[in-house]
Amino acid sequence: MNIVLLQSALSIQEIEQLIEEFPHFLFLSFTPTTYKNLSKEDWAKVEIIYGNRLTDYEFSLAHQLRWIHSPSDQLTRLCLDLIKNQGNVQITIGKEENLVQLGEYVFAGILAFAKNLFKWKEMMQAPTAIWDSQWRDRMWTLQGKKFLQVGLGHVGTEFARLAKQFGMTVWGMQPRASFNPYCQKTFDLQEFQQLLPEVDVVSLCLPKSPAFEGWFGLEEFNLMKNESILAVVGSYKIFTENVLSVMQHSEKLRGLLVDASYQMPIPKGSLLWTIPQALVTPEVGSRPKAKSTQSYRTFRYNLRQYVHGNSNAMSNRIDQMN
Repeated sequence: MNIVLLQSALSIQEIEQLIEEFPHFLFLSFTPTTYKNLSKEDWAKVEIIYGNRLTDYEFSLAHQLRWIHSPSDQLTRLCLDLIKNQGNVQITIGKEENLVQLGEYVFAGILAFAKNLFKWKEMMQAPTAIWDSQWRDRMWTLQGKKFLQVGLGHVGTEFARLAKQFGMTVWGMQPRASFNPYCQKTFDLQEFQQLLPEVDVVSLCLPKSPAFEGWFGLEEFNLMKNESILAVVGSYKIFTENVLSVMQHSEKLRGLLVDASYQMPIPKGSLLWTIPQALVTPEVGSRPKAKSTQSYRTFRYNLRQYVHGNSNAMSNRIDQMN
């Protein structure tokens, strides 16, 4: 009996439904601790994974692996290069179910910087000076500001939607420029540097991929407007070390918001911790997690197609060859 490895949590009722409908599979669910103790013999029987974690070593043991369903579109913890090279493992994804939370988080940060909330907190230490503070004359309204959303997947599109609701001029950017209902204009990534001097808020929501490591460097930072806001959801590795060094001593940015990946923690010695205008959080933008069962329903539907050999009918397929 081959194994369906349930890395992502399902309810007892959902697991019971799967066992009843697909009795020829053994469904295994582990805690993060016991998962690490999965034996080589068990890995050799894993045919399906419901989750998005697979190391090179684990892949080398999973000789019968044929399908991975990730509950989200974050695939950076999968050994995608090896999967692509082998060519016989399908990947399907669920859609981000925490868009509301992510949108609230990013715009809470943007508004906090726009309204100088962190500055007012600091000024409480000198209450007699607060009424004459320079920050009273440096308040922002988002209405009419230019917002550049880099990355227009489900999450980036939600950010663009909220920016439009705030009355901002919204520009979008992705690898290939295409229509987005919330963007007045869209551009491709090659135009990034040209647009930076024109926008007030830059939101980066790019794949957590080696292709974007060091993508934002000193040249991009220097092109940004003075008093602009930069928000990053995803990997902090998008920054080069030299740009962090300059940010450490620069007052160019009004604010820097970084919701960094919890699975790739920022080292204790990173310069990010020393940037005065920075607010860094450990991938909390999507919390509290939604209790939606959409990803489970997609997985169960796809599992029906899989067992009947209808792989072309599976929802949300990813083609590793592209």
